[in-house]
Amino acid sequence: MRWRAHPEAAGFVLVSVLAVLVILSVVAASVGVVVQRLRDQQLERQRQFAADVELADTRATVLYLLLTQRMTFGGLTVDQRVTRSEDEARMQSTDDDYAGSFLPVGNEIPLDNSPMQGLGTARFALQDDRGLIGVNWVAPAILQQFLARKPLPRGLAFETLDNLLRDYQDPDDLYRLNSAEKEEYQKRGRAPPTNRAIVSPLELRRIIGWDEVFDGTDDADLVANLTAIRSPVININTAPASVLASLPGVDSAVAERIVALRRLRPFLNVGEFRQLTGTLLTDEDALSLYPSASGTLKLWSPAGGTVQILHWTLTPRDDGGRPWREDYEFTLPADQRTTRGDARPIAAKVFAAEAPAQE
Repeated sequence: MRWRAHPEAAGFVLVSVLAVLVILSVVAASVGVVVQRLRDQQLERQRQFAADVELADTRATVLYLLLTQRMTFGGLTVDQRVTRSEDEARMQSTDDDYAGSFLPVGNEIPLDNSPMQGLGTARFALQDDRGLIGVNWVAPAILQQFLARKPLPRGLAFETLDNLLRDYQDPDDLYRLNSAEKEEYQKRGRAPPTNRAIVSPLELRRIIGWDEVFDGTDDADLVANLTAIRSPVININTAPASVLASLPGVDSAVAERIVALRRLRPFLNVGEFRQLTGTLLTDEDALSLYPSASGTLKLWSPAGGTVQILHWTLTPRDDGGRPWREDYEFTLPADQRTTRGDARPIAAKVFAAEAPAQE
């Protein structure tokens, strides 16, 4: 006797098989999605790891150049090439201890916060401290003109801000006019004054009055314009346009022109700068052409993320004989200025994509 499946049973089996196939398809698709997601996460981790390595390598390379290369009016040199004037050539021929020249050689890394190509996809920028406004020491007229471009809160004249800054720094508890000391800070539930010069421009946010002035200013702009070093001068070869426009007799248009012209050739004397501005500065001793021994190093990836900011100081003759130190370091969110990707290459072997062949 031959067995024949009931039509309803056959239909049930068919439906069951189709259901199993659908379930298997859904499971397979889910597994595929999970595997793809894990693969993408792994690739992203590998990309981020590679970017972090490139940033670390770029940081070490830039610090190596700061320690081993000399500076000129044009910035940080990348090799041993030297350009000398006729007077300097004569000095070298008669003095074996003559060190070198400040004249630019043309391949320097600028110290004016210009974006530069590092190793791999890493980007960096160096800013000379002397190109920024030294809040602790700069001439009051320069600081006042810089603050004049910001809407000061009602009742906060520049003289009041200056008094608040001085009382925050001095060791006594005596009040200057319309100022604040420890008692006023405690009354507002704030940390008391440090009674010393500020060590970072971000510390201005701790000072009564100054926090209101920079309430609408992000940290990146503070670091890009102000410094805490003990220098009363402004380096016209490294100062950004916003700082140049704080000099008496220099407006924003002239400041932008100065920045554009010095990209072609840095200023070699203050007289060139005076002719360009068309004004006689009251104190030319407040101007400099040569960078300081400290500054800021910014590191970032054009893909986004964060911007590493390191303040460095070269210390060949102090600090226990160590050649440099890190004064402070922090990170900021990346913005359009750091993700545009426009960066200049560097003519230095240490930044070459491939190591030079051994001869």
